[in-house]
Amino acid sequence: MKTIKFSIKVKAIDSYIYGGHLFLILKDGRIAYTELSKVIRKLVDSYPDFENLIRLSFQRNDYLSNRQGLMILGVGELKNVLMKLWERATNEIEFTIDFDIDDFEIISEIPSMPVLDMRLYAMRMYLGCKEGLYEINLNPQDNYHLKPSKPELRFDAKITHLNAKSGEVIISANSEGLFHGSFLNEKNKLEVIAKPVAKKSIRTGWSSYDVINYEEHNNFEYFVNETESIDNKPKYSKFDEQSVRRRITEFGKSKYGMGQLMEHSNLRAEDVSYCFNSSTSGFFFTKDGQFININLNKENKQDLYFTSRNHILPNLEKSKKLFTRPVSSSIVPKGCVIEYFDKVALYHNGKAKIIENSPSINVRSYPSSIRYRNLITITKDEEISIHSIYPFDEAPIKLTFDDFDFENIFN
Repeated sequence: MKTIKFSIKVKAIDSYIYGGHLFLILKDGRIAYTELSKVIRKLVDSYPDFENLIRLSFQRNDYLSNRQGLMILGVGELKNVLMKLWERATNEIEFTIDFDIDDFEIISEIPSMPVLDMRLYAMRMYLGCKEGLYEINLNPQDNYHLKPSKPELRFDAKITHLNAKSGEVIISANSEGLFHGSFLNEKNKLEVIAKPVAKKSIRTGWSSYDVINYEEHNNFEYFVNETESIDNKPKYSKFDEQSVRRRITEFGKSKYGMGQLMEHSNLRAEDVSYCFNSSTSGFFFTKDGQFININLNKENKQDLYFTSRNHILPNLEKSKKLFTRPVSSSIVPKGCVIEYFDKVALYHNGKAKIIENSPSINVRSYPSSIRYRNLITITKDEEISIHSIYPFDEAPIKLTFDDFDFENIFN
């Protein structure tokens, strides 16, 4: 089944959904945001017959997967009705909103362009720029209305990727290294440790409270972090993000190389062309065109390893032609989103489908979000698209080479 999708015509370089708001980095260098409910209201006004489905899909899709929702959908007739309504919506909703600056609040102009990555976490916005890392406090007066501060420089390096969890912000600065910092301090501002913990980092991924650092697209190092429980849990996650009762006390207490972790697997590290991870497993594109998911054994942190059983995921059929390598990857419940040079594909519940047929600037998912974990935002040259993932299981299919434009694919 297709995703339910709508688009906003706007010239932006990034988009992010957080805390009931949609944030945009506009091409003219301004940071803008609006309540997501305002955007959804325009969609509902045009498609009133789908109001409840629209609100379930884009505002509270956690209702489709929580205990109460699963009990209701356990009634076969109700599930069938929702499935048919979803199918109708994917065929009838082709909705595009024209960007209206009057609907948005402007936070500030970005001190340094371009923005290479952004992350919203703990009521803060972090912008990774060519000139450094900036922090914006979204809620300095501790109430339920956003009152963003102006951007403040927290770290001086070219930032290529950001991640955050458990009071830590993880910073990839490419050839300058991997850095991290915490805002759980007396100043309540991010303080970055100036000494890198790895010599190179192009991106990172979380594995529970541990961090996997990718030195290359096909090579990584696993950092085991020491944590402790928090008696008084911070209240910064009141809007949307799942909060945790642990904080990282020692980053990288021990570490494993990619070769070490793959000693028990049936995949050789030298055969990998691109890889990424979820909290419990690794995803590997191989040089011969396979897409493989392998579980990570973490019962004993002194003996971490990828298991010997490979789960082959739907992907391109084998051919003598060039196999594609992803541009980026994101995790969603029961699957992942892969950005290719000229398309975006969703791998979900054992099925693969193309959800965008043109190049993207970036693709985001929200696996740690309570309300938006089944949403995907895709920023393109002239618009952003927001997709809601079909919540039920489907039979698997394969993508073929005919789905991709190989004349424009790079090695």
